[in-house]
Amino acid sequence: MSVVARVRRRVPWDETRLLALLSVALALGAPLRTMYHLIDVVGSPTVFLVVTAVSLAAAAVLARVLRPILAITVGAVLFGAGLVWYVTNLSTDPALAALLRDTVALLTGRRLLQIANVRLWVISFAPAPVFLTTYFALRRWYVTATLAAGTALGFFVLTTDADVVTTLLGVVGAFATIGFGTLDTIDHPDERRSPGDGGPVATGASATVDDQGVDSGRRSVLEQLAAVIVVPAVISRLPSVSGTSLSFVDEEQATVEGSLVDADESMTIQGDISLTPTVRYTVESEAARYWRVAAYDRYTGDGWVRTGNSSPYDGTRLAEPPGDSRTVRQSFEAESDIGTVPAVWKPVRYDGDVDVKLTTHDGFQPVDDLTAGDSYQIVSEVSVATPRQLREAGTEYPDRVTRRYLQLPESTPDRVGETTATLTENAQNPYETALVVERWLQNNREYSLDVERPERNVADRFLHAMDRGYCVYFATTMVTMLRTQDIPARMAVGYTPGEQVDENRWVVRGLDSHAWVEVFFPDHGWIQFDPTPSEPRAAAEQARIEEARSEGDGTVDTGETGTDSNVTETETPTPPPLTETNETTETSTPANTSNETATPFGEGRANSSTEGSAGPPLPDLPSREETALGLVALLGTAAGLRRSGVTKRVSRAIWLRYQRREDPETDVEQAFQRAMYVLDDEYRPRESGETVRDYLDDVDAGEDVRRLAILRERLRYGGTVSEEAADEAVEIADSIVSNR
Repeated sequence: MSVVARVRRRVPWDETRLLALLSVALALGAPLRTMYHLIDVVGSPTVFLVVTAVSLAAAAVLARVLRPILAITVGAVLFGAGLVWYVTNLSTDPALAALLRDTVALLTGRRLLQIANVRLWVISFAPAPVFLTTYFALRRWYVTATLAAGTALGFFVLTTDADVVTTLLGVVGAFATIGFGTLDTIDHPDERRSPGDGGPVATGASATVDDQGVDSGRRSVLEQLAAVIVVPAVISRLPSVSGTSLSFVDEEQATVEGSLVDADESMTIQGDISLTPTVRYTVESEAARYWRVAAYDRYTGDGWVRTGNSSPYDGTRLAEPPGDSRTVRQSFEAESDIGTVPAVWKPVRYDGDVDVKLTTHDGFQPVDDLTAGDSYQIVSEVSVATPRQLREAGTEYPDRVTRRYLQLPESTPDRVGETTATLTENAQNPYETALVVERWLQNNREYSLDVERPERNVADRFLHAMDRGYCVYFATTMVTMLRTQDIPARMAVGYTPGEQVDENRWVVRGLDSHAWVEVFFPDHGWIQFDPTPSEPRAAAEQARIEEARSEGDGTVDTGETGTDSNVTETETPTPPPLTETNETTETSTPANTSNETATPFGEGRANSSTEGSAGPPLPDLPSREETALGLVALLGTAAGLRRSGVTKRVSRAIWLRYQRREDPETDVEQAFQRAMYVLDDEYRPRESGETVRDYLDDVDAGEDVRRLAILRERLRYGGTVSEEAADEAVEIADSIVSNR
């Protein structure tokens, strides 16, 4: 027997086998989709794709020549080799300690995106599960293949890097693999299978199953598979009591504060959002400033991640920003339970009631939450760089800055950079570029909390297909635009000054939570910009305060605010420029520039209409995950219909009632078979060896059927038949079918 024949005999490529392998591909595709997303966020996925392709090819080649125990050994070697390669390529010293910290962090729920070397980690991890899953799938050990893919996906679920849709795809793929794998082994009982593997059991173990048992097993598997595919889709669309749809995620509307300052190490950009009027802090400060909580450096396309690990704060004075600065002292008192420690950028010393840790961006975070009445003091050094100094700062950025703050997802469309380059073509330096982008966003996008969150890259959609959003959209888009021009930038979150109740005293509410931008300038450090229009935001916040007061919300005011206050409130000033100036001949861009601010670089360039550069909104096409789910559902439905005999009955009904005309000989034969099918159904099937005449006599067939049988005899023994005879035969068959 030839090699090809042996392979064909061992690998019957029928529909159940194909569906089982497609389901394995879906089960493996879920962790691969997660890994690809991780790679896409931090850099080019080319190496990852090559590694994955090589692992798949190796598994396909070795599936028929390598014993399972050796395959498991190969998988373990691949995993170990990847681990060694990861450690030896870490830039940290010592690398083993860094690996240990990363491992402990991941096992305690840390996201992979928070690891600085996530690209290296994924490329090291990928070969083992890809090889093992593919190998065992081709060996028809479907449960073992599912276990390999499911373990990888389970790890990403624990680290929260796999989203809900991806996880659901993996689960559906796993169940579909087991279901179709069972059908495959039922169809081929003579194949050797291993005990308990859904595929490999002793030869002949299922050969004793009768047709009824086989059909019952098939129906059981298909019913379970249909439930796995259909039930989640149905449940997700069932109306709830409130009239909305159920979902796999919490549908409660998020707040600006909850999505920003409470997001901790990572933040997903939300859609519609609300304001929290509860008082959080009272602040005494020498100046009105933005009370910064944290910063994020890694943009994922739909959110932000802060990379690196926090470290203990021992009370020593931190490094001051480069360049000239002035000291700003603040005193904060918590008015409600809260888990943040805001401070003016850049904080250099902390002293307070609760212990804090230091983030990788030199921000403070409490070890335990603050309770009402807790207080702390901050000393900050604020840059006083002038516009002239920032214009002359140049572009000699440190490597540590460019490595971390120029990152963009590989999927970021080229048009983001093209649009930014067009808008800023008259800017002569990074400072002017930042001003143009800041003012363009202020003047060309409206502020609104009612936003439909885009499915794709948020910055691209906000720049090219949306006309409104809130602070996160503005800040995310500005950072992305600047990074496309090789200008290091990051997103900062915290609180605006709040309501001023005395000369140096402010009341800060949850609705004062805000996001803005920090841009790096050599010799001056991080300088703040705010692209969000200030007046609409302030109006929305004030309206929410009044609404809360009218509802009798006691958390919206202190003794220093509200209608019952005995304190004479001072008018809250517009916050001073985020970039200060001591020069009278130059003006800095205020944090809250009016929408009527003119562009300083090129008449009308920064304030041009979005229609010329943005283009029409993109259609909301199904995502890749939704498409994959739909494909699996379609395949499962098709297989179920075929196994239940529905497709056969439908095709038979069509064949019986609608005869497609061909040549006379074929027409007569098909007409005769149609008539015999009706007789079989009404009386009995013709027995083996029974002549047509004997059969027609026994069932007492009519003259029309006998006439059709004569026409067929003429064809069989005469060799030819006329067109008129064919027409007569078809007419007789049509009459018999219609009168059944």
